Order: sequence, then C-alpha cells, then structure tokens
Amino acid sequence: MTDGTEDFAVSDLEYNIVTTLSNLLQSEEVLVRYAHDADEAGETDIAELFRNLRNTNRDAARNLRDALARTLGS
Repeated sequence: MTDGTEDFAVSDLEYNIVTTLSNLLQSEEVLVRYAHDADEAGETDIAELFRNLRNTNRDAARNLRDALARTLGS
C-alpha cells in the first residue's frame, strides 16, 4: 500500500485487516442466499456446505476484529 515515503491514515496492516474483514462480512449475506437457493433446489448437502462456509467466515471475521482492536490499541 505504501512505499514508506508518505504517511497515510492507517498502516498497511490495518488496511489489510479492515479490507479482509469487509470482504468476509459481505460474503455472509451472499452465502445465506446461496444456502437458501440450494435448499430450494433440494440440495441440502450443498446448502450445508454454504452454511459451514458462512460459519467459518464469521469466525475468521471475529478473529480479525480482535486483531484490529489489538493493532489499534498498540
């Protein structure tokens, strides 16, 4: 993000965490819709796969949120 010659509002690390967190949170809505679509198609195993992905992303988002809090606190 930076080459070290300019100061930005956030560090590269903070930017990376925020961007990844945003992407994970946006994917939650999509994965809910995909699970619903799979349920409607009678594909319960695929619906469960999408739900598991959502839960994994949710856990990762929580971990990133905690990491961001630590980073901002230091």
